[in-house]
Amino acid sequence: MKQRITTGLLAGAFYLVLLWIGSLPFALLSAAIAVMSYFELVKLSKMNVAFPEVILGGLAVAALVLNSVRSSLIADGLWMRMTALFVLLILTLMILRRSAFTFADAAYLFLSVFYIGIPFYLLVRLRLDSLLLILLVQVLIWATDSGAYFVGRKFGKHKLAPVISPKKTREGAVGAVLIAILIALLFKWIAGPELELTWPVLIGISLIISVFGQIGDLVESAIKRHYKIKDSGTILPGHGGMLDRFDSLIFVLPLLYVLGFIV
Repeated sequence: MKQRITTGLLAGAFYLVLLWIGSLPFALLSAAIAVMSYFELVKLSKMNVAFPEVILGGLAVAALVLNSVRSSLIADGLWMRMTALFVLLILTLMILRRSAFTFADAAYLFLSVFYIGIPFYLLVRLRLDSLLLILLVQVLIWATDSGAYFVGRKFGKHKLAPVISPKKTREGAVGAVLIAILIALLFKWIAGPELELTWPVLIGISLIISVFGQIGDLVESAIKRHYKIKDSGTILPGHGGMLDRFDSLIFVLPLLYVLGFIV
């Protein structure tokens, strides 16, 4: 627990400093986290990260995230160009490498690039739009994680998803949502009118972030369970890998974009 807390404080402080600075420094940090998460996801499938197609996917993730500081992917059409180029390249490599790289491998890489790349692209876009909004989203995800852990330990009796994640409980999940809403109300009270969200909208957004953040956590747990791996990595002592720490954010940000919360 001591190692977990120490790592969390140091890594969290570094992350928040660059989040506060924003712009290119935060985009570079986001790209680095995204690429590490991508390689962790690839390693779960036992695919060799030294394969050229895997490295190509890592470059695609970095390019996708870093493009966020330049312009809108949708506006300039780069989104479709990158997608088409990546698909053509990995399918070509499938032919050149024959049995060493299959269509299933290509499909896994394609999904991994966009499963990781799109949320981190949106993370940087949200930071460019509003420091308060990205802080709100990040704080609510942290509050949800902490709430689920501590409420679950204290009051948890009924398993939430025993096959996927045996330690998670229904009581912890409900407690996480309630704590997230309370933290959101406190956040708005401190931020004041600068946070341009009405109280009902704030509560609704908090509910969405907390509920779907927990679903994102379960999605990553299901992937790890499928490959019989406990943690996605070891880069963060006591916490696992980058994918373990950002799984909720990865799931929540695209949903917020669909709902118009991110422009």
